[in-house]
Amino acid sequence: MDAARALLDSLMGAERNAALEDREKLRRKFHDRSVCKHYLCGLCPYEVLAQTKSDVGEHKEGSEHNLRCKQEWEALSDEERKEYGYEYDLLEWLDKLVRQCNDNIAMSRKRIEENEDEKPAEKKLNEEEQEQVLKIQAEVDDIVARAEKLGEEGEVEKSLALTNQAEVLKKQIQAIKQPIQILPNTDRQLVVCEVSGNLLCSTDTEDRKQRHYAGRHYQGWSAIRAKLKDLTEKVGPRPVDWKPKRAASNRDDQSRDRDRDRPRDRDRDEIETEDDEIVVEIAIEIVIEIAGIVGGETGVILHATDAEGDPGLARGEGDNVGNQEQLFI
Repeated sequence: MDAARALLDSLMGAERNAALEDREKLRRKFHDRSVCKHYLCGLCPYEVLAQTKSDVGEHKEGSEHNLRCKQEWEALSDEERKEYGYEYDLLEWLDKLVRQCNDNIAMSRKRIEENEDEKPAEKKLNEEEQEQVLKIQAEVDDIVARAEKLGEEGEVEKSLALTNQAEVLKKQIQAIKQPIQILPNTDRQLVVCEVSGNLLCSTDTEDRKQRHYAGRHYQGWSAIRAKLKDLTEKVGPRPVDWKPKRAASNRDDQSRDRDRDRPRDRDRDEIETEDDEIVVEIAIEIVIEIAGIVGGETGVILHATDAEGDPGLARGEGDNVGNQEQLFI
């Protein structure tokens, strides 16, 4: 019900139920406090980021998205719009949001790079593996010593052969100490979306990627970045000596709010008046019926009054005497 009412307010105005002569006076103006100024300028971050992980919360000021007010705003010239400063406000807020998003993207990218460079922890060896490593290491030390001695004696080929044997044994030691990878390191496959900051996997299917691009979070940030670029080119930063144009005062807004409530009060008064008239008519009919039953030949003239309190004709049987109608009972 609230959503339907908000849609009707946006399309037809909140004054749609008022009398025709009062609608122009009660009609929303684009500078009213209740109207969302970001919506007037073409994009409301509260709306495009709603129910996403980047949700900025509820409207802090005007929350009404009024289409007629937006059309009124768009009818102004560029210079007239700048005098109100709404586009400057939106530009500064979008710039702040985009800088925060870019900082989060940079932090996520750095965290992924650190995880890729991180070396796996060494495996904790049991007694059997420790003895095996010590035995192989002793053998490696012996082979290296022999290779050095042969090299000093000029036996180069024999020295190289022993060196190769030592390398093979060293690889065996590394294999024993190598930790077992129970789960694959998925962090190495993560990438950061440069628009929304979402984490994606490099192995994602095309269908999953398309769902990300069509999602509310990505579409919201894409619209924000596009709007920021558009405002930067068309409006530019707020001038240092800029002063806002005076819009409608709070007193004017409050006066319009009170006037909007008056049609409801008037309708309620009219309903109560109609009810009173109906009660009076029913009472008159009851009196006439009782008089017809009880009376007979008594010539009593009853003067009935209508709902407005003026003398009038009561319903029943009677004879007209001149311009006055008499009821005989």
